[in-house]
Amino acid sequence: MKTTLYTVLCIAIRLGAVLMAVNVAGQSLYVLLQVGPGAFTAGTLLTGAFALLVAAAMWLWPGLLAWWAIGGRRHEVLESLITAEQLQYIALSVLGIWLCISNLGYCAGRIVIMLVMHHRLDDLASGQLPVSEWRHLVIDGLVALAGAALAVGARGFVGMLHRMRGYPAVEAKAANHDTGVAQGD
Repeated sequence: MKTTLYTVLCIAIRLGAVLMAVNVAGQSLYVLLQVGPGAFTAGTLLTGAFALLVAAAMWLWPGLLAWWAIGGRRHEVLESLITAEQLQYIALSVLGIWLCISNLGYCAGRIVIMLVMHHRLDDLASGQLPVSEWRHLVIDGLVALAGAALAVGARGFVGMLHRMRGYPAVEAKAANHDTGVAQGD
């Protein structure tokens, strides 16, 4: 696979823009649902709008940031013997591991919060944790399990996607990576 450093950085910047926009939208929804509409002051609205504008600019013009980051090596060619399927397998494995580890951390943090709340609630009449705490713990645990399943089953998932697209079997023709021509032609 041949590409340039500039292209790889543009893809990474656009991915970062999407993640930034989703995070801002999710946090805004969280504040709206947990705290209520009164929590949206002019400062919070302007901060969210500015973050969304930055994300939109990163999506529309990733080349500016990539050009600034790499300077004169804009046309530096990156060459690898990794096929598209292998790259997809690696990406899905990394995504699965990231989901698993980050959500296990969220679970640990949630358990600490629940223990502190339980200790404080012993003095109250109900003495029960809010249902929302259990819901968050279950959701974070399920996402961690889904991430682990993705990491373990990434190769099968890539194969399934490959078959769904209707591509011929990868083993049918081995590519000659030096010339880009299939062997046997």
